[in-house]
Amino acid sequence: MLCDLNIVFPVQNFNEQITRGQLNEVKNTLNVAEQLGYTHVALNFRPITATSKNNKTKLPNDLNELNPINIDRDFKEFRTRLKLYTRITVRVDDPTQCQYVAKFQQVFDIVAVEPITEKSFQSAISNLEIDIISFNLLERLPCFMKHKTLCSAIDKGMMFEIKYTDFLSNKSRAQVISNTKQIIRASRNRGMICSSGCSVDRPFQLRNYNNAMPLLKMLGVDSNRCSMMFQDWSLKVLLNGRLRIKSYKQTISVGGEDWTSNPEKVSNVKQGVEAYKKRRTESALDRVLKKQKS
Repeated sequence: MLCDLNIVFPVQNFNEQITRGQLNEVKNTLNVAEQLGYTHVALNFRPITATSKNNKTKLPNDLNELNPINIDRDFKEFRTRLKLYTRITVRVDDPTQCQYVAKFQQVFDIVAVEPITEKSFQSAISNLEIDIISFNLLERLPCFMKHKTLCSAIDKGMMFEIKYTDFLSNKSRAQVISNTKQIIRASRNRGMICSSGCSVDRPFQLRNYNNAMPLLKMLGVDSNRCSMMFQDWSLKVLLNGRLRIKSYKQTISVGGEDWTSNPEKVSNVKQGVEAYKKRRTESALDRVLKKQKS
């Protein structure tokens, strides 16, 4: 199973409807992703200044209007071919804007934050329950990446995203390499996912796992963790996001059939989720009670 958790959705406004031409572009990109071997794909909704101070348009009051991506209606032909999910990436430049992010957790399968400043980065780690922290690698990082800070985020279940399409830029390639190496160094080669960040009007930017792996190896990631960035760690993001919607306190799955309820597919992922780490160990009293019952 290969995951691409960042194919950019063409709509950039909550009140905007996708056109037929844009929908065809999305389907063509999904066809390319399927041919490249991807099985789990997330459509990424990036609202323009959704939480900015100067934003005049307010967020919709109805939760159903927050998500412009309708997978059941627009992508019926991909039901048996791809596992499609919805994602939102919010640019945050002020810690006070983090309160809006909580509204998206009940609507989108994956919630990601792109911090612009150091304060917003610290606030996202300490105050938010999100799945992915993403950066604009074409620009300088908001702050120096420290191992202690990144580890605290990874321990909470957050993943740091590296988009390989940023390396296709000719102007800022040196900056992209410097930012990526800083994230890899501070995270100690763990807690990262690799996605495309591909626009639907440029499906030729998509790459197979075998083509992206040499790039990650060049930056210092070993082969085993390269595969985890596309598989285990990406599936962990999906598991955390889906359990937030489909379960109560990440314990009981409710609703229709879902890949997270299949033990064969998530046996390697469950152990990495924080909710499954905190299991009560068997005490001496428990062993005595078991003997008495038997």
